[in-house]
Amino acid sequence: MMSFYQKFSLTLFTTALLAFGGFCDSLFAEDNAQAPPNIEHYGLLPQYREVTLSPDGKHLALIQRQGTQDFFVVKNAASLEIVGGFNAAKYNARSIYFLSNRHIIILTSKHTRMMRIRGSFEKSSAFVYDLESKKIKVLLAKTKGLHPAQGYGNIVGFNADTQELYMPAYSGGLGGTPRLDLYKVKLKNGKGKIHAKGNRATIDWFVDKDGKILAREDFDNKANKHKVFSKISGKWNLIYSHETNIPDINVQAVSSDGTNLLFISGTAIFSMSLSDGTIQGPVYHREDTDVGYIMTDINQKLILVKYSGFTPSYDFSNVADNDTFAMLSSYFPSSSVHYIDSTSNEDKWLIQVSGNGGAGAYKIYNRGKNQLRNLVSQYPEIQSIGELKAVKFKARDGMKIPSIITLPVDPKKRQNLPLIALPHGGPEAHDSIGFDWLAQYLSAKGYAVLQPNFRGSNGFGNALRDSGHGEWGQKMQDDVSDGVAALVKAGYVDPKRVCIMGASYGGYSALAGGAFSPELYRCVISIAGVSDLPRMLKSAKFKFGSNHWVVGYWEKIIGDSDKEREKLKSISPINSVDKFKAPVLLVHGKDDTVVPIRQSSLMHKALKRAGKDVEFITLKGEDHWLSGSETRLALIKAIDEFLDTHNPAF
Repeated sequence: MMSFYQKFSLTLFTTALLAFGGFCDSLFAEDNAQAPPNIEHYGLLPQYREVTLSPDGKHLALIQRQGTQDFFVVKNAASLEIVGGFNAAKYNARSIYFLSNRHIIILTSKHTRMMRIRGSFEKSSAFVYDLESKKIKVLLAKTKGLHPAQGYGNIVGFNADTQELYMPAYSGGLGGTPRLDLYKVKLKNGKGKIHAKGNRATIDWFVDKDGKILAREDFDNKANKHKVFSKISGKWNLIYSHETNIPDINVQAVSSDGTNLLFISGTAIFSMSLSDGTIQGPVYHREDTDVGYIMTDINQKLILVKYSGFTPSYDFSNVADNDTFAMLSSYFPSSSVHYIDSTSNEDKWLIQVSGNGGAGAYKIYNRGKNQLRNLVSQYPEIQSIGELKAVKFKARDGMKIPSIITLPVDPKKRQNLPLIALPHGGPEAHDSIGFDWLAQYLSAKGYAVLQPNFRGSNGFGNALRDSGHGEWGQKMQDDVSDGVAALVKAGYVDPKRVCIMGASYGGYSALAGGAFSPELYRCVISIAGVSDLPRMLKSAKFKFGSNHWVVGYWEKIIGDSDKEREKLKSISPINSVDKFKAPVLLVHGKDDTVVPIRQSSLMHKALKRAGKDVEFITLKGEDHWLSGSETRLALIKAIDEFLDTHNPAF
């Protein structure tokens, strides 16, 4: 087992990480706003990320980048001495958390292709690192009866007395329809056995701290039935049933007293009684914002509710914690303060400050001593930050569009600026106050950056989100154009020096800008963007099946691929290449499992045939999320050269 992972000498490992040395005493290096930006400081992955705190507060675990390699690191929180870790260069570490003071869970994923499996997928894995033995194991890896084409990264419970984890995983062989069973996994050796059998419709499980099953959630794509079953009485009891082609509730947690399930519906959280299915609420809700997520402990019991918006806010299950967070937020009024973790007695909190006050700065707050200690910035070499402003502008039909503007560091250079319109992906996502590596790099070069939360975005209530349904390439695109116009009118932006750039849906928006408002943009950059909507929906049907809820979701927010085919063709940039005036840069990862690279390759061919100025860069080994330092650096270098050629900042 250990030969599969890279063994290390702790002495050599420590030497390799001398740059980590100690945590920064100050947040940033000496300020020098006039220095040209260093591409590597922005383009490489964060130097420190996924920092987490042990339950007793004695250790920190994190991912540290050294050069272009990632290391998993455990440090003594008091002395900052490295006490464990391994070279994690082969793994895309997505998340880290302490299971106990001794054991740390590392969740990873890897692009995978398998014989007899259609297409490719991201295969997730859960590793456990033992701080005493310095060994790592892959959970479920040697378990018999598992379906080969799946991830093994989901943990829904932990029995501390028996040292057993509870993990949903698909059982069955190739050729049949697998079922999602619940496995009991020994922490000692990572092997699992079936704890409870699900069925072909099962999508989730809930257990208590002793491994007793509380509930099971099913969604039948063929029958369009969403059901929740409770087992607190010892027998299965149907407590929720709803006929729908798309799940309209998202069950995420168990209430702190263990009597209810908590689910998100729309922008609020409701409770469902485990006894009889009675629904009450909303129990958590705030106007003009969305529930960002529910944070739970290892057994999915509620810790807090996070709300979105320009900056995050929280409702803690321990209401006294609300006052603590409010106080910490008041220290950084122009930044986002994120609650990350705490010790088991809640005496120490780990937070992150991101925005005007920090480039993802991790800090520990000691509640007993009322002391705030700086740890490290995600980007410690970034010397200055472009000013972030949260604004709302009116679209042409009067709807208010919440947006983020980033301005160059030098306040003397904030008029008649070149602009990069940077619509986000999703599209049900949003931009907020926080350090954005790409926006900050552009700002450091001298550009203003507009990140509009166009209709269709989440984070700011149902009205904004739902008004984007069926509006791809239309009102959603008008919102981006209207944001540019508002900045021009305000005197910030030179209308002759505007480019549009985006990734995923933002890549579609960039191409739509070039196709449907060609007079507005001087250049277009699309990263993993969609160019052909009928082909995208066809790919989704091929991958998931035509009756799958994912297909229903896309057709709900874009359009019906059969009834509205002509409309979908008309809003597909690939069918309007003759309208492009601006040069185009296309960038796409070869291992993208979300937007197939063919969306960019076909767009490249179409633009070439139309005689347009287009460049296409493929990123070998890169996924949809720009997970590799080398490829992300290659991306930012390509963007840098393209902008210097077609829309120089000075």
